[in-house]
Amino acid sequence: MENDTRSKLIEIATELFATKGFAAVSIRELTVAAQVNVSAISYYFKGKGGLYRAVLKEQLAPVLQVLELAKDHDSLSPTERLSLYANRIMHIHLQRPFLSHFIHSEIHYPTGHGDSIIENHISQVHQFIETTLQEGVANGDFRVDLNITYSAISLAGIMNFYFISKPLYQKFIYFPENANSEYMNHAFQIYLRGIMN
Repeated sequence: MENDTRSKLIEIATELFATKGFAAVSIRELTVAAQVNVSAISYYFKGKGGLYRAVLKEQLAPVLQVLELAKDHDSLSPTERLSLYANRIMHIHLQRPFLSHFIHSEIHYPTGHGDSIIENHISQVHQFIETTLQEGVANGDFRVDLNITYSAISLAGIMNFYFISKPLYQKFIYFPENANSEYMNHAFQIYLRGIMN
């Protein structure tokens, strides 16, 4: 029962925080939507800020799992590791449509409750991509003149900007049903052509 209440609050809060913003969502609104007692937020999360942090951690957990999965596959080449990362990130965004919103929102309009979580997440993603690129340069797979830092930022941007900007583009561009995977495959192939030796 306890886990059910906690999970229900995270689920309800995810949509409310993503669509209305942290400041615009009241504790009363959260508890009414989740059909729980007002004290539940304090009990499980030590307040609205704690609930918001739990939502961010829950949204970002699969990304960190992908990094661990990619790191655990020592037999994969750097190109294969980056490809695994890119493919899994696309699926995470599809399963968690609010993820890009939380990242964008917390970067541009920090709440004071999630900045360290987002910074830690972005730092780990950047470190994974940088390390993989360095290994690819050392192996002769990637160009020796590659700017590792810019290349890491570019890949993270390619994987996330599409999902941040897609709601805007959908207003004037038709996206077929398989647009997400087509875009990701296309964008990743262009990226690889730019870094390959």
